[in-house]
Amino acid sequence: MVEKIERREAPTTDQHRHARTNLPGNFRAALKGEDGTTYEVGVQDISAAAGLLVDGVFENASFVELHMEGLGRINAHVARDFVGGIGVEFDLSGRHKKEMEAELKAFRKTVASGNF
Repeated sequence: MVEKIERREAPTTDQHRHARTNLPGNFRAALKGEDGTTYEVGVQDISAAAGLLVDGVFENASFVELHMEGLGRINAHVARDFVGGIGVEFDLSGRHKKEMEAELKAFRKTVASGNF
């Protein structure tokens, strides 16, 4: 975004660095808190760096573990808490982010075909 402002271009409203995959409203996952309590949540969208979850019951900065069919277990922290749910950022190293991007490419094909 800083680069766009310096070039005098209008900032966009969608400033995500990674391509997001929007998921159907019935896509469910498990979210486990630091205390070991697990909640079923809906996943609205996901990228190699983050996910938008509905029905989240965690506060900002909480450490969580997301379990998604097709992607496995992902360590994350709550980056945003809002009325409809939470936004989580994945705690992944550069190498793991690249692996996640590759996994998401395959996952997008599965979602697009409706075979999830």
